[in-house]
Amino acid sequence: MTRLLNAGALIALIPLCLPLPAAAHEGLVFPNRAACLDRAADLPDFAFEEAKLWERQGGGADARLCQALSLLLRGDWELAAPALEASAAELTRDSVPSRANLLSRAGMAWTNAHKPQQAEAAYGKALDLMPRDTQILMDRAIARAGMEHYWEAIEDLNRVVDLAPKMAEAWLLRAQAHHVLALDAKSMVDVEEALRLSPQNGEALLLRGNLRAAKSDALHAKQDWEAVRRVAAGTPAAAIALQNLNALDRAQTEQKRELKKKEK
Repeated sequence: MTRLLNAGALIALIPLCLPLPAAAHEGLVFPNRAACLDRAADLPDFAFEEAKLWERQGGGADARLCQALSLLLRGDWELAAPALEASAAELTRDSVPSRANLLSRAGMAWTNAHKPQQAEAAYGKALDLMPRDTQILMDRAIARAGMEHYWEAIEDLNRVVDLAPKMAEAWLLRAQAHHVLALDAKSMVDVEEALRLSPQNGEALLLRGNLRAAKSDALHAKQDWEAVRRVAAGTPAAAIALQNLNALDRAQTEQKRELKKKEK
């Protein structure tokens, strides 16, 4: 249950300041927040140092926000998390959704820094601002599952499914959590719904194949694993599906040998 950080998507959620008149930003490292965030998305190492200089030039809260996002985008989790929280508290004139997003990113950074209590606190603050935000709930569910807090992850995913019943990823993540908890009947219901919403989802097909194999339904398990290789070629799911197919072939070959021995 992991999700890669998408720099473009992250930057797009942060409000941009209006450009200043040319005379007002003459000599400044950046004319406005937008320019610094664009730099952070492309070259976070350079943007961080430049944003520090911009802060000394009077860039203020915008410069500190740019530093926080630069730290996040270059993977300095322990420095990024408190910086993001500080920006969310400082930027009181920004929209509630954008401040909640910063707190959610702080939660992700704390999770990657292996600080679960701080992550829970950050996600909690984000959801205090936006209690029905399905993306924040999904992010916290993924973080909780990563810490093996599967029941808590399922609680978040239950809310997502209620709020956004057509979100295939939520059904799949809940299916995976149920499977880890050995609740395979519930897992099968969830993964079937995920595949109804997203029939070509390789991870969902892999999981359904695994669930079918666990019920000794080798024929349909094999069909699912073969489908994974077709629709998700080159992915980790496809590699696991191939391993499962090879293991199934070996097991079936061994069964045939045992039958022949008995016949003799």
